[in-house]
Amino acid sequence: MAKVKKFGNCVVLAGANAARQIQQQGLQQSMVSTLVGASGGPKWLSISQLDRVLIGEFFRDRTTPIATLGSSIGSFRNMCYATANPMAALETLEYGYVNQSYASDRPSPSEITAAGEKILLEVLGGEGAAQVASNPVWRSHFVTVRGRGPLASEKKALLAPALLASALANAISRRSLSAFWDRVVFHSGSAPSVAFRNLSTVNTPLSADNVCPAVLASGSIPLVMAGVPTPAGAPAGNYRDGGITDYHFDLGFEHPPGLVLYPHFFPYMVPGWFDKSLRWRWVRGGAMDNVVLVAPSPAWVAQLPFGKIPDRDDFVKLSTEERLKYWNAVTEAGKQVAEDFFEMWQTGAIADELIEVGGNQAPHKLALAMSA
Repeated sequence: MAKVKKFGNCVVLAGANAARQIQQQGLQQSMVSTLVGASGGPKWLSISQLDRVLIGEFFRDRTTPIATLGSSIGSFRNMCYATANPMAALETLEYGYVNQSYASDRPSPSEITAAGEKILLEVLGGEGAAQVASNPVWRSHFVTVRGRGPLASEKKALLAPALLASALANAISRRSLSAFWDRVVFHSGSAPSVAFRNLSTVNTPLSADNVCPAVLASGSIPLVMAGVPTPAGAPAGNYRDGGITDYHFDLGFEHPPGLVLYPHFFPYMVPGWFDKSLRWRWVRGGAMDNVVLVAPSPAWVAQLPFGKIPDRDDFVKLSTEERLKYWNAVTEAGKQVAEDFFEMWQTGAIADELIEVGGNQAPHKLALAMSA
């Protein structure tokens, strides 16, 4: 018999080891060694209030090192954590992201890229990049990819068929992505704190000169945005969205001892960008042994305008006025998700409210069945 959940706006999924620790000790920030941020663009707005609770309360006064790992908007968010004033950085990011606008209905990739760079520069200000690169506590890891052959081109006639070939090869084997893409991880510190066991991976140290280009590249969606040419200190090439290899991550990476906290907009994880329709490839409970995933509940999402969280199609399907109204409504409603997590954590109720997943269980099915 499914237990009745008191906190209907938020679901917490935990692997077996993570669940055991939380049930014995509650959730403490000292347990957490790694923070993960997924790709997803505007979807992030559903948990921007949760980020505020994590920055301002849960991780307040953190002094022991913690690794952050992100791709695309996950890199944008995690970058904020590593600045000297993370709450102000997050608020600047949210405002700039929500209020981005373009002169034409169909902006070019270069226009969208310029808008993204403008947002990042506003978030970082004069000293932010150096703060991120040298932060001794928040050890950043920003995932990008470097395209091989025609995947390095900005010409649609070359890039589009190469993307299709990459997607078709991925459908056969995820390992085939290494024939098309190099994963390049920009990390702070003298050595990365996170190590990938799959796909071709290059590690590149962060510096004040490459933080902004690396994070921008991490979210540069092919055909939508222009690639970022060779960030300082990196191997030569054209750099693009890290979500291609690591959309929500397959959790097959090594991290410092401790739990992985994963604030996510979905109660499921799709390994790579091309795996969205390949449900057999989605992450199963057995890979979540040390993971705590916090997400809006399906019931909360169903009550939003349009019954969904924001996505990139909103730029096309909605007028600017409609989009702003909708996106601001979602960020405001996100306070309910954040408040549920805060109360579960503070009162210790999280030990009873979490949904333990393991083996071949599909996390999204458990969340849907038990969060209503």
